[in-house]
Amino acid sequence: MKVEELRAILSGSDIEGKIEVLSYLRDVFESYNNSMDDFRELIIALLDCGFKEDKLDVKEEIFNTILTAATYKNIDGINFDILAYNLDSLPEECLHSALTILGFTFKKDYLCYLTKYLDHENRSVRADAINAINEIEGYWAKNNS
Repeated sequence: MKVEELRAILSGSDIEGKIEVLSYLRDVFESYNNSMDDFRELIIALLDCGFKEDKLDVKEEIFNTILTAATYKNIDGINFDILAYNLDSLPEECLHSALTILGFTFKKDYLCYLTKYLDHENRSVRADAINAINEIEGYWAKNNS
């Protein structure tokens, strides 16, 4: 899928089309195909569209799709700063995906953003923050020994 095509669909008004393309992308991300063209650009486009999306169910699907990519593909070369900087603007329904994605980056720079959620009123969000922090700290403990 081309980045321009993805942006056009996600910025359009066809909800079913958006859900369909996100489902397709999740399937692609779960596949064994590790030589995806424009993978980094697709993720950046998904992040951008995710923050712009007004419909909660579509926004959730976008961030779940990014999480699928982070789970099954190598995300080392992707800058997730926009996600870290804008965590506070996300609805609670998207925080599981967002916090988990940041944990999968293994970047210590994101710890300060994650620790803010250790006192969140929602127990699941707190657990997601703990898991993300443990991912990062565990990675560095293992790779520094």
